[in-house]
Amino acid sequence: MKTSGIRKRTRRAIYDFIRERGMATKNDIAGALGISLPTVSKYLTHFMEAGLLEQGAKLSSGSNGGRSPIAYACVADGRLAVGVDVTQDRVTCLVVNLERQVLCQRQAHRDFARSDDYFAFVGAEVETLLADAGVDRDRILGVGVAVPGLISETTGQVTYGRVIDNYGITAADFGRHLRFRTRLLHDSDAAGLAEFWPDHGVDNAFYISLSKSIGGSVLINGEIYRGDGEFAGEIGHLRIHQGGRRCYCGQNGCMDAYCNASVLARHADGSLEGFFSRLGDGDDTLSDVWDRYTSDLAQAIHNIRVLFGCTIILGGDVGAHIRDHMTPLRSKVDRLSFLASHSETFLVPCSYTTQPVATGAALYLVDEFRQDLGPGQPRAGGTSGRALRKAVPLASY
Repeated sequence: MKTSGIRKRTRRAIYDFIRERGMATKNDIAGALGISLPTVSKYLTHFMEAGLLEQGAKLSSGSNGGRSPIAYACVADGRLAVGVDVTQDRVTCLVVNLERQVLCQRQAHRDFARSDDYFAFVGAEVETLLADAGVDRDRILGVGVAVPGLISETTGQVTYGRVIDNYGITAADFGRHLRFRTRLLHDSDAAGLAEFWPDHGVDNAFYISLSKSIGGSVLINGEIYRGDGEFAGEIGHLRIHQGGRRCYCGQNGCMDAYCNASVLARHADGSLEGFFSRLGDGDDTLSDVWDRYTSDLAQAIHNIRVLFGCTIILGGDVGAHIRDHMTPLRSKVDRLSFLASHSETFLVPCSYTTQPVATGAALYLVDEFRQDLGPGQPRAGGTSGRALRKAVPLASY
């Protein structure tokens, strides 16, 4: 392994050990990881200087006396990231710290437009959020902007964008009006990351985003699966009814036409919250709508289960309300199975129900940072590329 690879692995091991323990001394770290005390001290010093660690407390030295050892703890706000969720009619932006905690958020209603005025509006929303919250800009890793649409992993350009007509847009379009690094992300992948965050302990899963459009994100062996193209996880275009309803993609019978959130909301004056409230009250008409909806959804879930054999997470706008209405859906999924099926063991509602897209967009930058703990100072400026490579390593060893 190259020297740089060893350094990267060492600093990650030290940081992750402290983070998982909550607090640790030099001797704790050296003993558990098999790293020499001088090496541990060297990295601790640089983490402290970078604002990523703080001295937590002096611990008792025990009956042997001597100097009390100092414990170190991670600084959750040592770095921050901004996430932006762009939809057809609103913009949501928020700030997340290294522990996935949302520190502040802001939402504004405005129709999407392919114009510099719109991109400037998004930039102004981020600036207003940061100013109102008094966020330390020097700690910001960048801005993740999530949009509906397929995005090239090599160019960072939207290659398919019929939901809000954003074909061809890049991170640079937003980045011109942001003072931080900017990355463009698929909204379903962003929401999936919020759900797949490493602390949740799931290695293989399929996340279905049931919102105004339907998307998906696939986690295999702890990493989001991209496939050979740019459309892995696009479950919304799985055909469930031959010659059925017209989908926005131009085809007929796609899952999106039967299971997007509007299919339910339109029966309650456009309110998804109203739909589930009345459903819970026993509304017969909405119970029939829900029965048809869950039959279509169960078919898609069954197909995913057969292909991937993994945990399936229902998220998005519908997933945020579905927890108390899972029983009939699970029963339908079990009846479709060719094996004895117990869907309660693999079919679950999302655990992250509040702004998962914007949160996940920010977490992409947090995750990249935590992979190597590299930057000493976040660098300003937009980028249209896929990766956000760090300009200055934290440590030169």
